[in-house]
Amino acid sequence: MNKKNLPLYVKIVRYAAICFLDTLFLPIYHLCGLFRRNRNLWIFSSWLGQKYNDSSRIFFEYMHKNHPEIRCVWLSKNRRILKMLRENGYEAVSVFSPYAMWLSFRAGMIFSTSSDEFFLGLAKGSVLMELWHGMPLKKIGFDDNVSKGNGTFLHKFGLEMNKRFFRWKSFMYMKNCWTLTSSDFFVKFLQTAFDLPTERILPVGLPRTDALFSCKKESLVEKVRIEFPGCRIVLYMPTFRTGVWSGKPFNPFAADYGFNADEFSDFLEKENIVLLYKPHFVDLELGQNLSSEKRFIFIDDESYSELYNFAGQVDMLMTDYSSIYFDFIATKKPVVLLPFDLDEYLKTSRAHYFEYSEIEGAKAKNWQEFYRILEEKSYSPVSKETRKKFAEYLDGKCCERLWEKIMELSR
Repeated sequence: MNKKNLPLYVKIVRYAAICFLDTLFLPIYHLCGLFRRNRNLWIFSSWLGQKYNDSSRIFFEYMHKNHPEIRCVWLSKNRRILKMLRENGYEAVSVFSPYAMWLSFRAGMIFSTSSDEFFLGLAKGSVLMELWHGMPLKKIGFDDNVSKGNGTFLHKFGLEMNKRFFRWKSFMYMKNCWTLTSSDFFVKFLQTAFDLPTERILPVGLPRTDALFSCKKESLVEKVRIEFPGCRIVLYMPTFRTGVWSGKPFNPFAADYGFNADEFSDFLEKENIVLLYKPHFVDLELGQNLSSEKRFIFIDDESYSELYNFAGQVDMLMTDYSSIYFDFIATKKPVVLLPFDLDEYLKTSRAHYFEYSEIEGAKAKNWQEFYRILEEKSYSPVSKETRKKFAEYLDGKCCERLWEKIMELSR
């Protein structure tokens, strides 16, 4: 049975049992904070411990290449990732091993992109650098009152207990937590989302965006350019909707949004476009029914070496409310926005920090408008002012600045 469907008395008993066990662990958590940490031992993880990507990966590889004096260890729950990293000369440890617990107890710094990547109960006294996974248009962290049933009394009570006492439950509760920003514009949102003072939000940019400028060859992009000479490669990356958790995933390729497979195919052919569709990982099954169309390529994590290196080599981005918009505009390439379900999204998935109209770029409410925008070429890279507003610190040197800032703070 789904946890959300459990009877109220079962939820209460279950939560009381968890609180009892957490209370027993509380002295151990505080005791860990009394021990001196190894400042030259840093541990990294990303996306619930299941992926090797995002800012954690880019900074991990930067450190391995440029600062071998720092021992960097990747923690993962995924055996395939552990095997791959070890074969490539990196130190990688299973989250479930006792050694991972020892590392979290000794590490001077911890880098992550989300909660639930590994147990933080032994990490009191470490510096936690929450790299997150993008700048917020949609409300996140403590500000998110729409998704996951945040409005229930039991949920709010649980959050308050964790924040006050059981801080290891989330990076957001840890006292020695820091995060990064792409520009000064986002600081006020990150403050409330993660309950952080301004000085804990570092203006260095996001390490993952350095890969947008790395230009390492991606085999799929090379193959497409050979097969379709002179084509425009368009990457479509919509964000996820919380409706997927209730069995109602968002499908952009639906008739409700004016989609017709034959019309779509004719358009791609006429405009010499190859569309690469990268859904959020919770929506991976959507769009695969179009895989027979040779100019429509469904991609997942196996289709590229590194997502942002891959994204940096396409000609245009299509998205809706995804944070990739704020990253991709640093490339000075155009973005076309597809807010097909804006009103519904705001009601059922996430509220926004600011009006969507403030986002610069050609916007299409359905597929017909999208076709017209590309046919008329009524799109362009965003203005210099918009890049400064949203992507001021994204220039391919974010890892270098983060390292320098860490060194400055540790003096």
